[in-house]
Amino acid sequence: MIISSPQEAQIQVRFFEDIYKSKIEKLPFLRDVDIDHGRKVLNTEAECDKYIALYGGHHFHKLYAAFPSTNFLYTEGKSIEIIDWGCGQALATCVLIDYLIEKCISPKIQSITLIEPSSIALERGDSFVCQMLQSAFSNNSLIKRVNKCIDNLNSSDFVSSPSNIKIHLFSNILDVEAFDLNKLYQLIINCFEGFNRIICTSPYSNTKNYRIDTFYNLFNEYPIVKRSFYSGEAIYKEVFYNKTRRFEISKIQRYERQFTIKI
Repeated sequence: MIISSPQEAQIQVRFFEDIYKSKIEKLPFLRDVDIDHGRKVLNTEAECDKYIALYGGHHFHKLYAAFPSTNFLYTEGKSIEIIDWGCGQALATCVLIDYLIEKCISPKIQSITLIEPSSIALERGDSFVCQMLQSAFSNNSLIKRVNKCIDNLNSSDFVSSPSNIKIHLFSNILDVEAFDLNKLYQLIINCFEGFNRIICTSPYSNTKNYRIDTFYNLFNEYPIVKRSFYSGEAIYKEVFYNKTRRFEISKIQRYERQFTIKI
């Protein structure tokens, strides 16, 4: 799908107000919807709504805390590709676009690849990304949906230009023990020639964060890895609490690694 998104003087769509908060309003009607604490593959609109309402704020704040460690000013006016791995409803891509809007940074987003096994989450993610793009960017952006599990991906699923900057988003996915990190590493090495920035964020977990470290170490054996950043520091931000039915300052545990590699 190609989206032509006109530049507008008034920004109309922002993630926190227009996507996250709009789903919170639906929570009273979603009490009986089970999403297994955010761990299951989402299969219905109601499950998708409840996931954003309960966890969208956490995604937003973790990513906003992570993005300053990447020099996105460097992308001003440059052609970029965004690859959102295990994207769910493309929340990471939406928050990145929101961050670029907030910081008045305008790269040329040539393509956005959304990878997700849930077809309904993928369709909704595509719609959310289109809304975000239409409010802020003037270039044509190719949005490609890949309805697959990560282990089932192959090189034919990707089209990339060596001259474009690649931004890889791994938000709440590398800690999932359902796919092979070595296979994922080989896929990136083989498909994305050129400049790659890899951003990995997850909730803090003593038992699962080793997968982010393992993934990073695979690339660390490559000759040129630079601008590496690590953080396990919690942040304190406002999110909606379903039990109290109000926004409260919450401690958000996070684990993060970022690095740049030229392939």
